[in-house]
Amino acid sequence: MTVPTPVPDPWVGILLGQRLGPYEVLRHISEGGFGHVFEARHATTGALVAVKVLKVSPSAEATIEFENEAVLLRQLSGCDGVINFVDFGVGKVDIHIVGGVMPVDVRYLVLSRASGSLDEISRDPVSRDDLSLADKLRLWRDVIKGLRQMHAGGVVHRDLKCSNCLLFVRGNLSAVRLGDLGRSKDLALPITKTLEHYVLGRGDVRFAAPEYLYLLGEPTAKEAIAADYYGLGSILVELITGQSMTSLAFSDIYSVIDQAKIDYFAGRSRDLSVLVGRYTSVTADIVALLPPSVRFDTSVILGQLCHPLPGRRSQPSPFRRDRLDRDGLHWILKRVDIMIKQLDIEARAERRITNTERKSA
Repeated sequence: MTVPTPVPDPWVGILLGQRLGPYEVLRHISEGGFGHVFEARHATTGALVAVKVLKVSPSAEATIEFENEAVLLRQLSGCDGVINFVDFGVGKVDIHIVGGVMPVDVRYLVLSRASGSLDEISRDPVSRDDLSLADKLRLWRDVIKGLRQMHAGGVVHRDLKCSNCLLFVRGNLSAVRLGDLGRSKDLALPITKTLEHYVLGRGDVRFAAPEYLYLLGEPTAKEAIAADYYGLGSILVELITGQSMTSLAFSDIYSVIDQAKIDYFAGRSRDLSVLVGRYTSVTADIVALLPPSVRFDTSVILGQLCHPLPGRRSQPSPFRRDRLDRDGLHWILKRVDIMIKQLDIEARAERRITNTERKSA
């Protein structure tokens, strides 16, 4: 069967070379559900930025989410673990039609220009193999830090995955910042979307927490934070295996959703505790890929963050020395630091052995 070639969005061609406020649109970077991301240059300073543009004729919901992202980014502007907000505006673009030119309003969001995203590493087996586990943990540590900052600022992300973790490379230094806050939510405001919205087009089900797949739980702040914890653990799984935790736990996600819809309308509720054995087995398979010295800590961390029961994900640390931590993610940061140190020590020891063998050869 021949796979059809995707038809390019004509909106991209129209925008290239245009000016949106002081920003000249240079090239297309990526496409999302509601918009496109372009590289652009500030006409006066020459600074390169990323410009996110809402697609033409968007739905009212898409417009609200687009503007909501700008509001939340301003709210989180002091967080160095979240993408930098630069500007927001509405520009005019001329579209040539039969008989004349029609000016169209274009909403745009200006952000700092990233070097890439973590899914460029997670999706490519060569890139994943080339990056040491210690370096993967360093990148993941930035994701933890960014999520802690968002939660401390009263915002949940609700769409955590490697493609929304933006990579900034400066010389030999790399850092990750959380981006794509279109589905994020200010916890000070009531949550209006129910869980079933997720499987009806509001997210990629390959990254959904199990309670979303089974249409369970309540649209509360606590549930939203628990889903963020699950997404955080799944990002580490992506960096290790190239797949999300949900993809590894469910061989046919869509059959799960179909059955969940039947159960939902029949008034039946799935007991998520029956998934514990499945998740424990998947976690064991993931941990088996890692060096022995970090298997236990990784197993504990993934076992908690990606537990199928949402209420178990924000439990206090199982380690006695971390029991006084009030922040549900602080103990994980400390565990990650310990694992990175251990892996660095092992790497230095291995290099010394290799150098000694070379000299004696």
